[in-house]
Amino acid sequence: MLAFPLMAETSGATADAPKEPPTTKTIAPDPSKPVDPDHPSVDDQKTVTAATPSFFAETTVTATGSKRDVFEVATPVTVIRHDEIQRKVPQNAAELLRYQPGTDVADVGPNQMRPIIRAQRGLRVLFLENGLRMNNARRQTDFGEISGLVDIDSVETIEVVRGPASVLYGSDAIGGVLNLVSREPSSGDHLRGFLDLSYASAGERRRAGASISGSAGKFLYQLGGSTREADDYVAPAGTFGDIRLSRNSRVLDTGVADSSIWGSFGYAITDRNTLRLRVNHYDARDAGFGYLPGDRYGVDEQVKIRILYPSQKFDRYSLSYTGNYDRSLLASSANVQLYYQKNDRVLVNDININIGPIGPSFPNSFVKVDTRNVTGIETTGFRVDAVKPLFDGRHTLTYGVEGFRDRISNTDFSDTVAHLIFPGPPFEVMQEQISNVANSPNATNSSSGVFLQDEMTLASRLRLTAGLRYQRVETKAEPTPQLDITGLDFSDSNTVGALMATYQITDSLNALVSYGTAFRAPNVIERLFNGPTPEGNGFQILNPGLSSEKSSNWDLGVKYRGRNAFLELVGFRNVIRQGIIQDFLSPSEIGQLPADIQSKIAASGAQFVVQQVNADRLRYQGVELAVGYHVTPVGLTVGGNYTHINATRLGSTTILPPDDVYSDKAFAYARYQQPGSRFWTEYDVRHNGSAKANIDPDQPVPPVGRTLPSFTIHSLGVGARVWESSGMTHDLTVWGENLTNELYAEFSNASFFRPEPGRRIRVAYRLSF
Repeated sequence: MLAFPLMAETSGATADAPKEPPTTKTIAPDPSKPVDPDHPSVDDQKTVTAATPSFFAETTVTATGSKRDVFEVATPVTVIRHDEIQRKVPQNAAELLRYQPGTDVADVGPNQMRPIIRAQRGLRVLFLENGLRMNNARRQTDFGEISGLVDIDSVETIEVVRGPASVLYGSDAIGGVLNLVSREPSSGDHLRGFLDLSYASAGERRRAGASISGSAGKFLYQLGGSTREADDYVAPAGTFGDIRLSRNSRVLDTGVADSSIWGSFGYAITDRNTLRLRVNHYDARDAGFGYLPGDRYGVDEQVKIRILYPSQKFDRYSLSYTGNYDRSLLASSANVQLYYQKNDRVLVNDININIGPIGPSFPNSFVKVDTRNVTGIETTGFRVDAVKPLFDGRHTLTYGVEGFRDRISNTDFSDTVAHLIFPGPPFEVMQEQISNVANSPNATNSSSGVFLQDEMTLASRLRLTAGLRYQRVETKAEPTPQLDITGLDFSDSNTVGALMATYQITDSLNALVSYGTAFRAPNVIERLFNGPTPEGNGFQILNPGLSSEKSSNWDLGVKYRGRNAFLELVGFRNVIRQGIIQDFLSPSEIGQLPADIQSKIAASGAQFVVQQVNADRLRYQGVELAVGYHVTPVGLTVGGNYTHINATRLGSTTILPPDDVYSDKAFAYARYQQPGSRFWTEYDVRHNGSAKANIDPDQPVPPVGRTLPSFTIHSLGVGARVWESSGMTHDLTVWGENLTNELYAEFSNASFFRPEPGRRIRVAYRLSF
């Protein structure tokens, strides 16, 4: 679903007023106009089309590197506006992807949700804030970075590029890009702000947030913050595949206590040149991966695993200069960004392993493993990009350079206690083994790249975009106590490109085709981790020979947009070569490992052994459909989206694609808001069809079974402006979710069963001035 406005905030017009889309003719910036405050990295060019003004018009920065109408670009992109964010009252930005075409979420709770785009998750999705990387080289393959690092109150729009975007953004953008674009103050703004209070019954989540912004002469300022506490939520009784939950059960480690402070401070050097400093601090405590004990649904767990995050702190400082120029030969606009960020995280595994009886008729013995990993990541980076129209606007060049360096420090501590149980005296004997050897070395990861893109108008209705990027990535293992780092360094370089075209069949109908390549360099954990896996019941062997995975992607589709309707239909095919996936070793393969490694595996109590490997090829293909229709006199808007995805491994390898994902997802909505009305109501329904679980031949069958079962979730929301006086507004929003109280898990959480909450309600109050 392409998001659309509830109310135009600057003009006060209702959502029924159609928005003027840009035009196909590109014209140079008007020197009398200031820099666009909402997108400071973008030139002031306009793209104007002969199409009818549309209720569903949106613009994007992320897809092309300069501000463009979504209707005019070949790249499939979803834009979620600020008013849609306010209306949904999400826990974090990733949660909104449940309702969009081609996307999904991984993990549970208000802290740990991560985006999935076209079946790619973790490090195959690039997470950005204002075009700057949030990914780092120390996360697990399928984890990636959490969107909760950015306070949702600070976000103006959420832009999701579906498909590769390595030309503009480099490594990791194989599945797509999630970019959170901040709301920024501009010259002439009066003092404004808000106070938010919200409550959610799932985990009794309480949240408060506030912000003020404005300008004083040439100085611009914005300061905000929030605090939140949530307990573990409750999943309802029911059946999900082979799992039967006989009673309502609390899902452990799904709460959090966190807080954010963020600010933006700018100086308008001229009306066309601005300097900004943006700061962000996030502090989370007592979060977790989510755990439901197996005895709640009739499973005798040989291994009980709780993955906890007692502490995570994130600080970021970015300094940017934005300028527009009249007579420069090099650029009509330029954006220079420097940033420093520090991410400190503590990860704890609490593992209990039933090793069975150690003798005939003996009681079961068990091993208790407590591990603690402390990781510190300091990143410094820069990005310089510029835009230059040429040949009377028939060409628009976007070009730039960027680079970053991650400095990673890593410590591990494990305490393994074997409890040997006897039928008589001494009844129990405990054997303890303590280790402080790191599972992966300290490291420095560096990357630098240069890119060029040309948007060309070849004919009145035909536009072509071509781009190229060269990127070099290096990882250097640093001295680490008790580890031999010989031969663990890595370097790689990649050249990627993209070619995209749109043809305007009519004023309201565009055809699109695009081809693009992308890459992702292996990170420190994939290559160099050697020890018990973070999930706890496995053991990972390092693989310093990993190489970068590469992808090639085709998109073919059409976009229709009229005054009160839109349709987008896109077919895609993404083939990943040398895809990095987790291979489960067979017993014979484990038996061929060195004796010291086999001893470590036995001591850990691991149920399986894995190694990250380069698979032959992985193919992901599917169809995305999004539609919407607005009935102007009535104030009724209906629409939805449908996604089909098929994941297949190609070549001689027996290794399957790494992650569980839906094959079919459908979402529909109906929203009513009378023109000029202060009241709205919306009904949503989402259905995931069943799909086969991706199970390696040497991987145990998960409790949910070999099939991920279908589920359907209904939601109903209402909102009203309850009072408005003296420049202050008071808005109330109420959402009821999972109205049928269904037991279900998002497919990424089904195998390691972490169900979603039962019937729940969210209430939010906002005072704005």
